[in-house]
Amino acid sequence: MFESFIQDFGYYAVFLFSCIEGEVAVLTAGFLCQQGMMSLQWVIFVAFLGTMLTEQALYFVGRIYGTKLIDRHPKFKEKSQRVIEFLRKYDSAFIFGCRFVYGIRNISPVMIGAAGIPPLKYSMLNIPAAFVWAVIVAGAGYAFADVVEKAKDNLQYVQYGALAL
Repeated sequence: MFESFIQDFGYYAVFLFSCIEGEVAVLTAGFLCQQGMMSLQWVIFVAFLGTMLTEQALYFVGRIYGTKLIDRHPKFKEKSQRVIEFLRKYDSAFIFGCRFVYGIRNISPVMIGAAGIPPLKYSMLNIPAAFVWAVIVAGAGYAFADVVEKAKDNLQYVQYGALAL
């Protein structure tokens, strides 16, 4: 039943969760790929698509509405101005790296858009970063499953040794 559910809905779940802070879902999907329940190539593609499309959309939300939203909330105005200054100074590194920092992945594109970073520059960095993220996270899940399998095999030998004592 679990395998049937994964086959029917697994890729949809990977897509949906990769639209938010979806590291756990993509790691789990990578693990399931090693178990033969999903395809690693498809998990990477779907995770890439979910994170890339979401962050592109959030960038444009920030670009169109970001300064209006910041101006409405005086508490955030001072802090956001420091963030925007930082973004303008280190835009390329931040655009590529922000998705790897848990907790800021979904707000970062909004702030990048509000900072006025040009759309082409953002896209040229966001698209490859989304792909690298998907490969690393799904690949880590796949590799972890392999480690678990090997540990499980070694545990059998430990159990046999313990029984021999």
